[in-house]
Amino acid sequence: MLHNKIIVESTSDVKSTQSKIKPNGKLSKFLIGADVIKNKDYKEVEYLVDKLIPKGTLCALVGESDTGKSSLLRQLAVSMVYGDEDFLGFKMKSSCNNVLYVSTEDGEMATSVWLNKYFGQEKSKDDILSKLNFIFSTDGIISNLRDAVKNNCIDLIIVDSYADLFTGSMNNSNEVRGFLNQYDNLVNEFGTTVIFLHHTKKSSAGSRPNKNNILGSQGFEAKMRSVMMLTKDNDNKSHRHLCVVKNNYMPETNKSESFVLKFNERLAFDNTGERVDLDELIDEDYLKEAKDLRKEGKSIRAITNELNNNGYNVSKSSIQRKL
Repeated sequence: MLHNKIIVESTSDVKSTQSKIKPNGKLSKFLIGADVIKNKDYKEVEYLVDKLIPKGTLCALVGESDTGKSSLLRQLAVSMVYGDEDFLGFKMKSSCNNVLYVSTEDGEMATSVWLNKYFGQEKSKDDILSKLNFIFSTDGIISNLRDAVKNNCIDLIIVDSYADLFTGSMNNSNEVRGFLNQYDNLVNEFGTTVIFLHHTKKSSAGSRPNKNNILGSQGFEAKMRSVMMLTKDNDNKSHRHLCVVKNNYMPETNKSESFVLKFNERLAFDNTGERVDLDELIDEDYLKEAKDLRKEGKSIRAITNELNNNGYNVSKSSIQRKL
């Protein structure tokens, strides 16, 4: 190993290698020794919502329009402030059950309609519901969020939606990262979790759920520690597939199947308990094109490449199985 190969040529060198770094006063507060970090004794990453949302990170929920993304996030917010033990069957581990919801698309009227639809005849507990606070004005949003998390324990900040707050070029990675760094600083300083609602490319409709389907620069996905994708079922109009297309702390084998959710009359979701292989979520429309290419004598590899160039995002094994 490299640290075993250091050759010390003088006594002064020995002293310098054995002494600790002595930064000036300005730097001291930014440096944390590896010994301190190790002795915190974490054995695994903590989750705010098991399997879905790592605690104290930037995350995203993405998908096409009209899949129910906002409803899913509002349902999560209500579940968290109520102190539920789980959300759709996924265990939750919150600290104070306070949530901030930045809403750029739905105002007070639409939000009120959803809340009344969600609770229906059930009487809401207003003292608990007051722990969920909405922000409809985006002026000075970072400063306002900083004041809120600085003076209060906030488990979760939901930003609905990213595209409305980001004013730069969505395809410019440096601009995207610069914008997201403002939220990353909040996460690192105060330990809160931030979820962005964002959209997928129109050209990706019907393709296999994949983090590369996210609209805009790859810089957005790169900053997220977890990305969930919500897609419609090809056959059942009330079913949605919640797919984990990126999670830095989860084995790849756990990301190969969707969680099947049912969108109900309360504009909320129920977990059916079913799971579906992501390869099975590809729109069958691509099959006709694949069969035509096969008739032309093209190999499975060539067919896969051409379909992917056309935006289907399919795997070689999936094509071979379907054909």
